[in-house]
Amino acid sequence: MKTNNRNIFIAIAIILSLLFISYLSIDASHIVIDGEEIGDFGGFTGFLIACVVGFCALFFALSITGIVLAVVALVLVVVLGAVLGSFALALLPLLIPFLILYGLFALITRNSRKKVA
Repeated sequence: MKTNNRNIFIAIAIILSLLFISYLSIDASHIVIDGEEIGDFGGFTGFLIACVVGFCALFFALSITGIVLAVVALVLVVVLGAVLGSFALALLPLLIPFLILYGLFALITRNSRKKVA
């Protein structure tokens, strides 16, 4: 998505959010039961408020979930690297006989090449 399109979508979202908030200033009819006025948010305004709260909750939930999963993945990579590194260091002495054999083989083949040439 291009930057201009993204900025347009952000501007539209801000304008719609301000529009939803402006509905709160509309004086709605109140119900009086037993002398107490009841004026809760209902109807279209309540629906808009619920949508805004739901979108905010969804945004923050996905953001926090993504951050937590990224941190967990990073920790797992570090732990796996530490485990494999320590495993490699622990097995390093087992390579000594193979390195000795390879050294002897390299020494013998080097000397045989010099004699031929």
